[in-house]
Amino acid sequence: MSQDAAASVSAPESPFERRTISLTTSLLAVLAALGLGAIILVASGINPLTAYGAIITGSFGSSFALGETLARAAPLAVVGAGAAVALRAGAITIGAQGQLVAGSIGALVTGFLFAGAPSFVAIPAAAIGGMVFGAVWVLIPALLRAYMNVNEILSTLLFNEFAFLLLAYLLNNPLKEPRAITPKSKTIPENAALGDLLGGTRLHAGVVAVAVVIALFFIWTRSVAGYRYDLYGENPQLAHSLGIPGRRVLLNSLLISGATAGLAGWMQVAGLLGRLYENIAEEIGFFGLVAAMLGGAQPLGIVAASLLVGALQAGGLHMQSTEGIPATLSDVIQALILLGFAVRYAPQITAIGQRVIRSVRTSLGMLPHQRVPKGKTRSRGRRSKGAQ
Repeated sequence: MSQDAAASVSAPESPFERRTISLTTSLLAVLAALGLGAIILVASGINPLTAYGAIITGSFGSSFALGETLARAAPLAVVGAGAAVALRAGAITIGAQGQLVAGSIGALVTGFLFAGAPSFVAIPAAAIGGMVFGAVWVLIPALLRAYMNVNEILSTLLFNEFAFLLLAYLLNNPLKEPRAITPKSKTIPENAALGDLLGGTRLHAGVVAVAVVIALFFIWTRSVAGYRYDLYGENPQLAHSLGIPGRRVLLNSLLISGATAGLAGWMQVAGLLGRLYENIAEEIGFFGLVAAMLGGAQPLGIVAASLLVGALQAGGLHMQSTEGIPATLSDVIQALILLGFAVRYAPQITAIGQRVIRSVRTSLGMLPHQRVPKGKTRSRGRRSKGAQ
C-alpha cells in the first residue's frame, strides 16, 4: 500500500462523516427496534402500522395529545436535570420517586400555610416548599454517602419506601379529604394552583419551570463549579490532589437532585393533579433518570429524551384505549423504541456508567476516597489514620 493510500485510510473522519455515521447508526437501531416490535405485534394478532399510527396520533395528533406529551415530559426534564448533576459527579440516585413524593407533600402543606396570600407569593412559596422537602428527603443518604461511604443507590432506594409509607399515612389521616372514598388529599388552595397554558389540555404553567431549570443547568455545565464536579466524577484522585472537596461535591450534587425532584412534585400537585394521590409519583423518578442517561447528562439531550419518553407514554395510552392493546404489550413496544434511541447515545451512556461504577467502587472502599498525603503510600496513610 502506498503512503498516500495509508494516509487516507488512517485520516480522521470529518465532522460531517461522524454525524452521518451517527445518524445512520441511530436510524438503523430505531428501525430494528420498530421491526422487532412489529414482529411482536403481529404475533399478538395486531396490525403494527395501526399500532404505531396510534402512538403518533396520541402524542402529536391533536392539541390535547401535544399538551399531554408536554405535560408528561416536563417533570421528567426537571428530574433528569437534577439527576444529571449527580451523575456527572459520579453519584447515582434511585430516590427521585421518594423525593418527588416528599416535594409534593411539601408543596401542598406550604400551599395551605399561604392560603390567604396573593398568588404571586403563594405559588413561589409552594415551589420552594417542594424543593426544600425534596432536598431534606435526600439529606440523610447524601450525608451517609459523603461522610461514611454508604452507597447512595441502596439508601435512596430505601428512602423511597419511607416516602410512600408517609404518603399513605397522610392520605388516610391528617391530609385526607373528609368525604373521600379513596385515599386523596384536599385540593391545593386556588391561589397556589397553577393555571393552564393550553385550553382543553393538562398542560399547565409549571412547564415554565422546565425552561428555568434547563437554562440554569446549561449555565452550570459551563461554569467552574460544573467543571469541578465533572473532574471529580471522572477522576476522584486527581480532583483530591487539586484541592476539590469530594465530600462537598457529593453532598451538593445529591441535594440538587433532591431539590429538582421536589420541584417536580410541586408541578404534579399544583399543576397537573391539584392534590395528592397515592400514585402521584407514577414512574417519573425512574424515567427522569432514564432521560438523564439517554440524554447523555446534557441539557438539550435531556429535553429531547424527556420529550421522547413523554410522547411514548402519551401515545402508548392512546394505543391501549383505541386499539385495545394490553398495557404490558404497550410497555414492551415503548421500551424497544427507547432502546433503539439509546444506541445513538451509547458513548455518553457508557461514560456515565463508568462514573457510576467508580462511585460504587469508592463507596465500597475499593478506591481511596480521601486524599493520600504526599510522600506516603496508600497503605501507610491508612495505618497512620487507624493509629490515630
